[in-house]
Amino acid sequence: MGIICQILFHNNTQGVFYAGQTISGQVTLSTDKVIQIKAIRLKVKGFAETHWTESKTDSNNKSTSESFNGFEKYLSSKVFLLGSEISTEMSLEPGTRSYNFACQVPINCPSSFEGTHGRIRYMVDVNIIQPWKYDSVFSRAFTVIQVMDIGTYESVSQIPVQARTEKTFGVWPFRSDPLTLELNLPQTGFLPGQTVPINVLVGNESKIKVYEVKVALSMMITYYSDLSSGTNSERKSVAKLKADGVRRNSRRMYDFQLLIPSTPPSCLHLCRIIKIGYQIEVVAKVKGMHINGTLIMPVTICGVPITPPMVQYIPDSSAPPLPEQRALTLVEGEGAFAPAAPPYPWAEGSTLSPPSYAEAMYSSTDPMSSKPGQQDSENVEGNSYKPLYPVFTMPTQNEEKAEKAVLEKEEKK
Repeated sequence: MGIICQILFHNNTQGVFYAGQTISGQVTLSTDKVIQIKAIRLKVKGFAETHWTESKTDSNNKSTSESFNGFEKYLSSKVFLLGSEISTEMSLEPGTRSYNFACQVPINCPSSFEGTHGRIRYMVDVNIIQPWKYDSVFSRAFTVIQVMDIGTYESVSQIPVQARTEKTFGVWPFRSDPLTLELNLPQTGFLPGQTVPINVLVGNESKIKVYEVKVALSMMITYYSDLSSGTNSERKSVAKLKADGVRRNSRRMYDFQLLIPSTPPSCLHLCRIIKIGYQIEVVAKVKGMHINGTLIMPVTICGVPITPPMVQYIPDSSAPPLPEQRALTLVEGEGAFAPAAPPYPWAEGSTLSPPSYAEAMYSSTDPMSSKPGQQDSENVEGNSYKPLYPVFTMPTQNEEKAEKAVLEKEEKK
């Protein structure tokens, strides 16, 4: 059997935490025979890393490959369960041992993310250091959801917004009359689970037929390397709808209801090497060799509701005190089982129902597997991990209107 290691989180079976909260959990080690070790180390870490390669061909038609890498650390704290950095060899007797731990997640941590060329990941590692052998490493990843990305959320509009563009076909003096696209949104900040009413007006004064109109929410990801010149970008379609087009010399109004699925929050300021943005795209597809009409509006996907205000994370006085903020500590007794922060950062005075959690369907699994020198953990869960993002149950615009009408009727009584 060797060594079996189990890592559990107290009162949090899904392993989802909000930045600023304290993780508490338990490590259980079991062995059926005597094993020689030097130390057993527990570590909680959070980091972002990027990696990709680019091929180039020189003037002599010779191909070369260049690697780009980036790294940024958010959390790194460790404690020894047995032994120390300078321990001599010791015997680990057969049996089962359990250790309770607690560690605070810094308030400014970005949300977990797994992408094609990089990731933002948070992990609990148990490292068993053995003499004359490779270390045995057991890992469990957990999800962090950011709550205080003020720089990103400052751009959110809570009032209706509009964008408009015109496109013509051909060249002067044969240029056509314009194809006009107009987009109206009730705001620019949205939550996963929310249905967004998208109003699109297409005015086709040209003689070119628009055979289809599409709207989509797209995620734009930019990866950066530690070298200032190294960047890599990708676009992923998160949600999309389509409708029939518009005849020549006609106008048509569309009311799309676009459901925001489970997806990572926008992240433009908290991570230096991975930037995540979103945009609503409207495309009027036309026949022939003409270029489609396109209209784009940036929007923000929030990890938590912007209102009501966030709850201040004040540790519970009944819980064991941490000697240093963010320090990983071993905790004795029942104190490790008590939550050290509100379960939701908006819980006080909010009528919002607690979210469910779901994986993003397009999230990449183990995006760094091709990185040279990458050491695999013995725990498969760590390698196949996908973050879980909150999905909120939000009333639709019609439900909100109905609720408002009922309230107004009651007030008149």
